[in-house]
Amino acid sequence: MTCLSAEDHGHNIKDPLQHYLGCLEINDRPGFFEDSNPLWKDIIDEHTKLGSKREEVEETVAKKKNEWKTNCLSELRRIGFLRKTLRGDIYDKHLVERIEESSTAWRESEEYRNIVEVTKWRSEKRRKPYVNVTERLSIIHDDKYEPEKDVSVPLIQFENGKGVNEDDPRVWNTFPNQKTTVSKLIDDEDPDNNLLYRHRHDSSDRIRYFHIHANNMIWAEEAIYRYFGEKRPDFNTTHHEFMRPKTRASMVLQPKLWRSQIHGDQRAYHTQHMRPLCAVVSSEPESTPGNIVLFMPYLHWETSRQREQFATEVERIMAIAKDRAYRDEKVGKEMRQAERRRISRSPTCSKKPGPPPIPRLKWLAYLTKMLGRDTLKRLGLAQQEQLQFSKNCTRTETWSMDMLADKVELTKTQRNLEVDMNGRVKIKSRLGQYLLDAARLYEGITNYRDKSLLRKYLRCDLPLHPRRTLDQAYYWTLKSTRTRDRDQVIYRATTAKPEDFHQYDYNDQNGGWKEHKDFEITGECNDCRVNIRKLSRVIMVDQLWMWILDKKTIITCFPKRYGTNKQDASGIHKSIRLRLEDNVSEQIRSVFDVALMIMDECSNPFFDRTKTSDLQPQLIDEFSNAIGNIMHQQSAAFERLWHWTSAASDVYRARGYVDASELHVPLLDINPEGKLEREIKDIVEELDIMIYITKTYEDILKNFVANVEDFLDPSGEWRKANRNFWRRNCRRPKDRDHFGPRERNMDNGERMRPEEGMRPEDTMRPEGRIRFEDRMRPEDDEGLHVYSCFKLNAEDRLLDARSRVEKLQELRTTACSTAENVKALLDLKQQQASVVQAWQAVKQSNESVKQGRSIMMFTVVTIVFLPLSFMSSVFGMNNIQISGDSWQISDEFKYMFPISAGVIFISLVLAFATWIRALIWYVFKIPFTYLTVHTGLYSFWLGVGLPSDKIYQRGTKWVDGKENDVRKARFKYQRERRELQDAMKRKKEELELLRERSTLNGSAALPHGSNNTSGSVVPGDLV
Repeated sequence: MTCLSAEDHGHNIKDPLQHYLGCLEINDRPGFFEDSNPLWKDIIDEHTKLGSKREEVEETVAKKKNEWKTNCLSELRRIGFLRKTLRGDIYDKHLVERIEESSTAWRESEEYRNIVEVTKWRSEKRRKPYVNVTERLSIIHDDKYEPEKDVSVPLIQFENGKGVNEDDPRVWNTFPNQKTTVSKLIDDEDPDNNLLYRHRHDSSDRIRYFHIHANNMIWAEEAIYRYFGEKRPDFNTTHHEFMRPKTRASMVLQPKLWRSQIHGDQRAYHTQHMRPLCAVVSSEPESTPGNIVLFMPYLHWETSRQREQFATEVERIMAIAKDRAYRDEKVGKEMRQAERRRISRSPTCSKKPGPPPIPRLKWLAYLTKMLGRDTLKRLGLAQQEQLQFSKNCTRTETWSMDMLADKVELTKTQRNLEVDMNGRVKIKSRLGQYLLDAARLYEGITNYRDKSLLRKYLRCDLPLHPRRTLDQAYYWTLKSTRTRDRDQVIYRATTAKPEDFHQYDYNDQNGGWKEHKDFEITGECNDCRVNIRKLSRVIMVDQLWMWILDKKTIITCFPKRYGTNKQDASGIHKSIRLRLEDNVSEQIRSVFDVALMIMDECSNPFFDRTKTSDLQPQLIDEFSNAIGNIMHQQSAAFERLWHWTSAASDVYRARGYVDASELHVPLLDINPEGKLEREIKDIVEELDIMIYITKTYEDILKNFVANVEDFLDPSGEWRKANRNFWRRNCRRPKDRDHFGPRERNMDNGERMRPEEGMRPEDTMRPEGRIRFEDRMRPEDDEGLHVYSCFKLNAEDRLLDARSRVEKLQELRTTACSTAENVKALLDLKQQQASVVQAWQAVKQSNESVKQGRSIMMFTVVTIVFLPLSFMSSVFGMNNIQISGDSWQISDEFKYMFPISAGVIFISLVLAFATWIRALIWYVFKIPFTYLTVHTGLYSFWLGVGLPSDKIYQRGTKWVDGKENDVRKARFKYQRERRELQDAMKRKKEELELLRERSTLNGSAALPHGSNNTSGSVVPGDLV
């Protein structure tokens, strides 16, 4: 039980803000942070019983209570300010307008008045003052919303291995949760007042870590320039090349390590990312490199709804930019043409060119014709406003074709729901409508910061890099991966299917759920609860940008999940802060230890089994379940195939005729096995992508460790001593990779560690074996300690990286084995189908042989009796010679039987004597050929050149040509008729548009003739 649960969760408060806004009643909120609250007393008493000092517990509780109070009140002020901002936003103002409408409707209902009375009664009973829920939080804030002021920048500092706080009014909270904002971090150009400045603190042992929650290249550049106390120039490549001398920041941000690392399609901003890199760079022209630049991809996750919303937002931004570029180009072209016409004319005849005409959206008429005006009205496209040319050049709404397809699909799938152009579902219940609108407003408020970042920085020269899905990261050349994203293993595992929900029985007079009645389910249904709580999620690929400057400051950039503000258990930086709260002195010895921790946390979300309370999907488990389900279905399919083969075996051995048609359909239907093969291929493909990303992290980590070792041990003496020590003191298996002091043992699988009680630096110089400390300077002891701690941490991180790759590879091996089994099943099924078809063909051939023999018998009988029938018919004719009285029957037999016998004999000989047929063909063919050749008939036929197939083709071609001429003439007539009708409709729409503009602008009536709606031509300068 935790916050927002239906049941009482007691003192188990996971998210203070959710508990304050979602679990507490409005009347209880003022007293939540008071000392009289039983919550604080119970916490103090419980920790006191566990042995803690009461004074220390009270101090800790008071500190935590003030921190919670500050965060809650700050978030309430932020919510109020964002709501005020949304009211004036042209894209999202409908969220505030709709909730105000539904709120007014709800407050006017009888149910609301009853609730108010009950609330007053409960307040009087508990002796608490009644708070009118209609009162709004008054927020006085006249500033314009700027994302730089809303995006926080966490600040973590260490000194001598311990966390320290930054004493500055621009920073709030305490270690390790201190924060400031982007505007306070980069706006101050005075180095002495800037929080980032390299010489802000006199202590050389202070380690600082700043994090920016976005892959914003402009903010990253600003931060690095502020660190070196320089002003970021608005330069291009040419300016950069001619800038002498090079500044410190420009050397760190040199093109080959910054701008040239951008990869992806410039026209598709969702594909842009930084190439993986780990390199050292110097900030001085002639000095040893002392900085590290690192770019690395890592795996994370996002809800499918949030991904869809921000993908649509990116498409909308790109569509606006495309329309604006087209319009600017068209206006520029028309202005140039007008200028050329003005120059070519005489000064007396020249006219000042008027404002350029506003181009219409051509596809609007097409959509009207294809979808109908009613559908467009329901989608909000029939009243779409035209773009206005001005200095800012804004528009209220732009629809891309993908967005339109989603809208049209929505109208198809939700026919029973009334949905407006903004996706708002309208229902009859006033309270339900109010709750839905409140949820949409909450979603709009939480997403507004990230959407504002996209709108402001996505189209910049140094763009903001949006988050990418798994397929977008690998197939970055695809224009859209919307279908592939919905086919992810995690998406299928976390999405409830329609058939999983229990159906309500509307035909039953008493109502109820059909499955509940069938299975006698009373009360709450666990299946319904589990399915309705499922939230679709997808795997994302984020980027880590990290700069280690002067070996004492770290600046990182990586994004948060869309819409998350404070409490995100799966957030990378949240995990870093939680990790630092536990035993800091044993973890941090140098800035490079902090960097290792950051890299480890970035690659750890899906491999940390302790994070189970959040919505974060369990990647390993979900893939294992998916593979297991396919194996189970493959086994069931194999059992069905075995049943069919047994039935086929009985058919093969059956005597007489057996109907085998029932076996044809199941054996020829490969759709079930084809689906299994497609699913397992998708699993293998996704595992290949994740293995590639995890191996990239491993390679970057190896390069990072090598670069840091060069920093900490320039001479290589400590590295050599380390290798010698472990070579002499540890048995290294020949067939395993050697990682140093944490080497794996082949016998029991445990890691070999230094002897108990040995300090890390003692591993560098064991007594009696390696003694180079006599040749070391006294100040090298601290450096050796730093190096040994980093080495141990790095080796652990390398082992973890290798184990993560091995886990994914084990899953891939299992998936490949399953894929081979499915393919073998499919091949076996096809082979069995071929066997059944072959057996059927043999049976049919046997039947054909039998039928051939019967036909031969009938043929012989026909040959025998056909001449006799002919002769009897001849002699049966009525004539004097035959039918006269002079003929006896014996006379007729004398003619009938000999003639018939001769005909029968000749027919039988020709039918069954092959040699005689060949002889007859020979006797006939040779004279005929000789005659046609020598008479010239054959040569004449060849000269004509009209074989039968050519005559047929010529005739067919002539007939088809005549038919096509008729079709073309008809199509031409229909096209001209449609164009005429469309032209008349367009002129009517243009007249209506001019009339609406005249009404809105308060101008005079339309020009003369504009009220003619019969299709009259409108002057070109008015369109």
